[in-house]
Amino acid sequence: MSLKQTLLSAALATPLMLIGPWSSAEEKHDHDHDHDQEHRQHGAHVHGIAALNLALEGNEVQIELDSPAANIVGFEHAPSSADDHAALGKAVATLKDGDRLFKFNDEAGCRMETATVTSELLDEEHDEHAGHAEEEGHDHEEHEHGKKDEHEHAGEGETHSDIDATYHFECDTPDKLAQLTVELFEAFSGLEELKVQYVIETKQGAAELTAKDHVVKF
Repeated sequence: MSLKQTLLSAALATPLMLIGPWSSAEEKHDHDHDHDQEHRQHGAHVHGIAALNLALEGNEVQIELDSPAANIVGFEHAPSSADDHAALGKAVATLKDGDRLFKFNDEAGCRMETATVTSELLDEEHDEHAGHAEEEGHDHEEHEHGKKDEHEHAGEGETHSDIDATYHFECDTPDKLAQLTVELFEAFSGLEELKVQYVIETKQGAAELTAKDHVVKF
């Protein structure tokens, strides 16, 4: 684990008194806020909702996205068809385009340096391809159908998979970092709400973003 990851984990582990400003503006959703707070604390897997953590240290910004796979690719089973593989590949390519998905205010001069996408779906895709190479005598369609049936029977329709992405940005003038525009909603129609927590040096805060309100002001 890098220093930036250690800092992010430590900072986000600290309880944040952040519910007040948003709940006061949406008092009619008190019950929903309680549920959402429980979701954050226990890491519940809720379709339509994803989490975004951001930390700034020096001139380096790290962003971590954690989302149910259904929000990103529309399914959570092991990829079992050409369409599944194509959707997964397209989603990974889109997620790796961090400069398109995360736009900081120009004055900060931030640019993406690296992006990493991980998911059990990618592991299963790799395993499936390896299996094809080792089982040349098997019919391709029969193999995929059998794998899909086995996966569905084992999970009884309750399979949950996540897709995580980590981004590293460098900023020329981090002291001018004032806001972040998140374009995930435009890229992934299955995403409805994004829960953001951020740590900017000694300042920390939170926001709940939607397609209509997708800008975080620090």
